[in-house]
Parts: sequence; structure tokens; C-alpha cells
Amino acid sequence: MRRLVLAVCFVALFAGCGTFVGDSPPPSDERAVAAVEEANSTVAAVEAYRFGMDMHVTASDGEQSRTVRVDGEGAVNVSEKRMQATTRTQDQTVESYVDGYKAYQGCQEPWDGYGVENVSRSEPWATATPLHRQVLLFERSNVYWRGNETLDGNRTVLVTASPSAETIESLMNRRQAGDMALNRGSLENATARLWLDPETNQPVKSELRLKISQRGATATATITLRYTDFDEPTKISVPPEVYDDPYELGCPGTS
Repeated sequence: MRRLVLAVCFVALFAGCGTFVGDSPPPSDERAVAAVEEANSTVAAVEAYRFGMDMHVTASDGEQSRTVRVDGEGAVNVSEKRMQATTRTQDQTVESYVDGYKAYQGCQEPWDGYGVENVSRSEPWATATPLHRQVLLFERSNVYWRGNETLDGNRTVLVTASPSAETIESLMNRRQAGDMALNRGSLENATARLWLDPETNQPVKSELRLKISQRGATATATITLRYTDFDEPTKISVPPEVYDDPYELGCPGTS
């Protein structure tokens, strides 16, 4: 069941999803398409931003259940191709870094040090970061206009998406996706929402809800990401120990 929880976490953080069960989704709303295009154009020019994350995952196999709560924050400097993220669960804190086309993740006990993996060069570097990946998901999916919505006292525009299973798979890291043994039928009952600032076209918040079923077990997750400090000075320093003989192909025990 631990692998199922990890699978949900991975899909939620790095792909995001919308409803893709049953019949094909209806065609996109023209107004929603225009909003996503404007957001994509705005995000493409972003040099730096910060993000905060909250996630709740519950997995059950009929006899036992497990709930995982994760929160964290991070920063991205697109021009320097660097990202830093801190994630916290009940019993551990994990530091992660991306420096150019290498991604480093702090390993859990009993392992020390960091695991390292390559960042794909097949797409622009920024698409490996949370904001750009979420916008790319909406760009590749059928999208729908939901109108104005007040968020934290401010007016926003809400757009939802219905990506296909192929779109989900295309946004996932191939090695990790294979390790999780995900398949098209394992993803169901998922939704995606994106709130945009109507004045700047910048994303303010995204929320993903999804369900994965594997081998008689099910897991559901809700993840919320908030985006702030666009193009504010963002210096990301990578500790020297990150580069000290990291584990190739990721931390031990994660594959």
C-alpha cells in the first residue's frame, strides 16, 4: 500500500489530472481556451516564483488504511535553472533541489545523503517545475470556463480541465511511472482546477483531486498549490553536501 500512496503523490505533484473516466469529455469552452492561452503566455515569461503545497492522501485495501498529510514550500529560479523544495510529513522533512538538469532528493533513514536523477531535456527546463507543469496540463487538455470566484478576498477566474489518460502519462517521468506500475485503468474520478488573476493572467492556485486503484487497494488525494512572488529576487543556494557522492538513479528503496 505504501507504493500506492507514492503513486498518488507522484501523479498529483508532477502531472495533475482531471476527469477521464467513461465517455470522452465535451469540447473545450472558447473562453476557457483563451484564458489558458493567456496564462501560458504569462507563465512562459516568468523568471522566478515561489510555491506552497498541502496534500492529503488516504489509502485503503479493505483491511487497513493509511493517511498521509504533506505540506511544504519551494522556490524556482527559471533563468538559473534551479529549484528548491521542502516537504514535511508527520515524521520527516525532505529537502529537494534541481540544479540544471540534475534533480537531488534527500534520502530517508537509514540512508544518508541524496539521490540524483536526470531532468529530461526533451522539453524546456521549466516544465519540470510545479507551475509550468500544471499550466502545460491545461494547455494539452479540454478546458472549461467556470466564471469569477472570490479567493482570499480577491477576484479570480476559475478554469477546470479534463485531460486524457495519454496526457497524464505524457507528463509523468517515464522511469518513476514505470516503477509505480500505473496504467490507464488505475486512474479514476479525478478533477483539476486552476484559479487565475484576471488582471495579470498569473495562476494563483491549483487544486487536484484524484483516485487511484491498484490490486484491490484504492487511494485518494487532494493537493493544493499556491503560487506567489512572481519575478521577485529569488536566490537558490544548493548545499555542497548535495553533490557529495549522491546515489545514482535516486535514493535506495524508492524503486
